[in-house]
Amino acid sequence: MKKLLLILAGLILFSGLALRTYFTLVPPPEATLHDALAEIVPENLSGWSVQDHDMAESPESSARISDFLNFDDALFRVFQKGDTFVGLYIAYWTPGKASYRWAGAHTPDTCWVLNGWTRLEREYAVPLTCNGYQFKPAEFGIYAKDGEPQNVYFWHLVGGVPFGYSQKGTHNIFGALLDIKKYGINLRQEQFFIRLSSNKSIEELESTPQFQEIAAALHRIGLTMQKPTS
Repeated sequence: MKKLLLILAGLILFSGLALRTYFTLVPPPEATLHDALAEIVPENLSGWSVQDHDMAESPESSARISDFLNFDDALFRVFQKGDTFVGLYIAYWTPGKASYRWAGAHTPDTCWVLNGWTRLEREYAVPLTCNGYQFKPAEFGIYAKDGEPQNVYFWHLVGGVPFGYSQKGTHNIFGALLDIKKYGINLRQEQFFIRLSSNKSIEELESTPQFQEIAAALHRIGLTMQKPTS
């Protein structure tokens, strides 16, 4: 048993050294985000109020967690008109900046629920077409607090590909092995965490002309699978 443990420890050490050498010799992929999120997402919508909030004020975060997440860019912008509001939360990490599992751990399923929200519905990898754009498969849920439900779509993009939430787990070697199986040995892709929430359905938002500008911004950061059809 002792010999087996020594062999296992040696293999882990060798693997760590091999990975360190690989990462030193092979650079991470190029980033695709070249403009500030605050400039990509509309600052003004005709007839709507638009307000930016600190990331620590979002249900996903807190001052302590925001520090740990170590974003390269981030935006929490709320659009409101009458009884309709739309919240857009985007966090961005350059290639190699954060662990896939850490970057995608703060979802409505965890942070919102821990902050007093109740999850009423949940769907995985949902096809979504809106304003002529075909979006990448989204995670969807309905969450409620103080009797007020919100429709929430969210994505964790790793190298432009939605991260599979069936793989979520703790930060351990088994999780890392699952990531290697899916993405290969170079676990240094660019990452986005995007959350779109509203007290209205996506169909109601689609019928609002100004929402087209928000959809266009999401297309610009790579959340769509094709160009608009109309």
